[in-house]
Amino acid sequence: MLTPPGDDEATGSHAPIPAIPNMSTLPSVAAELTPGWLSTVLNRNVKSADLVGFWPGTASKAFLSVVFDDDSASRPVRLCVKGGFQPEFLRQQPFLVSLFQREVDFYNRIAPTLDHMGLPPVHWAGHTAEQGIIIFDDLAAHGCTFVPPTETWPADRVLAGVEQLAALHAKTWGVQPADYPWLTSDYDQIILTLLETYDQVVNGPDRPDIPAALRNQARVTAAVRKHFAMRNPRFQCLLHGDPHVANAYLENGAPRFLDWQTVHIGSAFHDVAYFVAGALSIEDRRTHEWDILAHYLRTLQRLGGPSLSPMDQEVVFEYKKSLLAGIGWIMCPYSMQAKENVMALAVRYAAALDDSKVLDLVERLARSSMGA
Repeated sequence: MLTPPGDDEATGSHAPIPAIPNMSTLPSVAAELTPGWLSTVLNRNVKSADLVGFWPGTASKAFLSVVFDDDSASRPVRLCVKGGFQPEFLRQQPFLVSLFQREVDFYNRIAPTLDHMGLPPVHWAGHTAEQGIIIFDDLAAHGCTFVPPTETWPADRVLAGVEQLAALHAKTWGVQPADYPWLTSDYDQIILTLLETYDQVVNGPDRPDIPAALRNQARVTAAVRKHFAMRNPRFQCLLHGDPHVANAYLENGAPRFLDWQTVHIGSAFHDVAYFVAGALSIEDRRTHEWDILAHYLRTLQRLGGPSLSPMDQEVVFEYKKSLLAGIGWIMCPYSMQAKENVMALAVRYAAALDDSKVLDLVERLARSSMGA
């Protein structure tokens, strides 16, 4: 059956998404997004629904032009329906369904509680054991802007972006797995699995130019494992999990995050370091990185989180270690992401890791903890 939003979780500025009863299946291809089905889930009679665009991907997006019966002007409304609409692809990669389900649960269970965070309007979200679907406004048709990852962000926009992350983190600071028993995390295992082919990908032909230390599969893998084992529980909260610039958009110039498929509990600085190092140019990061971190910490406290200092050694170490989140782009095959995006982001993340000597830091901290 479809998973309804919890009645006791609909607090904050985001209204709960209506659930629908008596439905055990969901559309598996875009052609099944019919006026009848849309009428049922939206609880509003749909006169017509025309497919005007389709983006295949890990989760596909079907763009619809919809006309409602009760609209006297018969004006079309542009919607984006996100889900697993490539059945053969899902048969080959069945684990993806869990990502769709997790994002549905985020919008139904968590988004209504985030009263200081801007999120895309969602008209309905639900999942079964085989599918997860979310109905959004078509953000581009509503004037929102998507900046390609090949372009960097100015420092003032990144400052606004970390405010959004601080809103999420402050609201959920100190949460434990028992607080979200339905929320699982596959992040560590996904990264460790990708690391198995690190040398083959990173040292293959036509790859980004990165420092020699980051070309060593054994050393990088060991550092990532040590980092995972040494995350500081002092900074635990709910994470977006994948807040790179391709998972963000601008609403009237203000940054917003979408694609919540990897939401999980972890160290706050994973989100912060991953976002900052990927959004800024290398030069701007070197100039503004620590000022941006200080701004994030001030915002975190203002929104109800803890008081943390950018001079706190544990904060500095956790931020630097968390730059390892960028390894995902450094080892990303071109079959998973567009080559031009990998080229741009891998170089930014590699420079951040090299500037902070993260491999050396993790190795030193691991030795210190063993000797303690």
